[in-house]
Amino acid sequence: MLNRTGSDVVTEHNAVVNKLADEFTVRGFKASTRNNNLSSGANRDGAIYRPDIIVRNSAGEIVWLVEVETSQGGKAAVGAAILADICMKKTDVTAKPKLLFVFYRSGSNLELAEKRFRALRERINNVELLAPVDENRAFKMIISP
Repeated sequence: MLNRTGSDVVTEHNAVVNKLADEFTVRGFKASTRNNNLSSGANRDGAIYRPDIIVRNSAGEIVWLVEVETSQGGKAAVGAAILADICMKKTDVTAKPKLLFVFYRSGSNLELAEKRFRALRERINNVELLAPVDENRAFKMIISP
């Protein structure tokens, strides 16, 4: 059995975040992985939601919010989706940003995550909550949105 330390998980998580952000950048987007404090104008202490990646188009509009997850799509992921929705309601956006949850562990249960998100979709109005995906599928989505 593989024994991972907390620092191994953080390093692995950051590597996935950086690879995804780089792929968005190659596609002409501005992908931010630091100081992602939402609601707009909030500092780190005042932020109610801090996605792993905020992706903006050439006009500076938020078009993607990306969460890289190690868990099984439980309460933390559902809570993050709700917070994203609340923050986008408070932010002046012209179109709903896509909210993507990427589960990079091979044993992640995407079906369970989707089941939890399905119940949430009808209640979320300010982001487009996409089906949860693994890392490989995330890259395909970025390449051909």
